[in-house]
Amino acid sequence: MLQWISDRLILSGTPLEQISQVQTLFAQQFEFENLDVLLGNEEPITQQYLQDKMIQQRRGGLCYELNGLLYIVLRDLGFPVQLAAGTVWAPSPRDSYVMDRTHVVNLLEYEDTLYLIDSGFGNNLIMQPVALDGDAVTSPAGTFRLRTETTEKGTMVFEQLKYNNWELRYGLYPDAIDWTHLNHVKQQIHYNPESSFNKALLIAKVTNDGTYSINEDRYHRKCNGDVETLPFQDHDELLEQVRQHAAPAVYEATVNYINQQKTPCD
Repeated sequence: MLQWISDRLILSGTPLEQISQVQTLFAQQFEFENLDVLLGNEEPITQQYLQDKMIQQRRGGLCYELNGLLYIVLRDLGFPVQLAAGTVWAPSPRDSYVMDRTHVVNLLEYEDTLYLIDSGFGNNLIMQPVALDGDAVTSPAGTFRLRTETTEKGTMVFEQLKYNNWELRYGLYPDAIDWTHLNHVKQQIHYNPESSFNKALLIAKVTNDGTYSINEDRYHRKCNGDVETLPFQDHDELLEQVRQHAAPAVYEATVNYINQQKTPCD
C-alpha cells in the first residue's frame, strides 16, 4: 500500500494535511458504486480482497470498502486510525434513521481532538478530516460539520449545511469496529429490504468542481452552482455516460450488470 501511495503522492505538511491529500486521492481514484451488490458478489471483506478489487482491478465500492481501504492506507502510513460505524438519517418524507450502524467511517485521535475521516459517503465527500466540535469544512460537495450530540444512534452527529440550515446525515458512536462488522454491513447492504443499494444502480463521484451521479434513469451533475440532468432513453445512453465518466473497470461491471437484466429498458 505504501508503494501505491508513493507512486501517486508526495505527502507534505501536517499530519492532517497529509490525510487530506490521501482523501483527495481516493476521491479522484475511486467511484462510489454498488455493482458488486447488484452482481451478487459474496466474497468476504478482507484487507486482501479490498486491495485486489480496488488497487489491482481499479474498481470503486461502497462505504465499507472505500473506508476499509482508507483504513489500511492510513494505518500503513503510521496514522493510528480506527474503524467505526454510523447510522444514516433518511430525510423527509421518512425522517428516521435506517439500517443500524451500516455506515463505516474512520476516526483519528490527534492532539486531544477526535477527527472523522470519511471517504465513503457517496459524492458527499469532504476530502479532509473533520474535527469534533470544530470548524465546518467545505468541499465541492458542500459544507459539513461533526458535532457532539447524544441521540438514539450515537454521541456524535454528522451534518450538512443545506439552504442555510444544518441537516442531519448520520449519527455515530466512537467505538471501534473490526473486520467482522464490515462483513455484517456487507450482508445488510446486500439483503436488507431497507437497503437502497440492492435495488438499482448507483455510481457517484466528487470532481474538482462539483459532483456527479448516475443511476438507471439519468446522469446528474452539479458544477459550480449549475445543475444538469440528462435522462436516459435506453441502456446504451446509460452505458455511454458510465464509459465517459467512470473508470474502465466500473464500465465493464456495468455492462455485466445490464447484460444480466431480464427486462431491458430499451
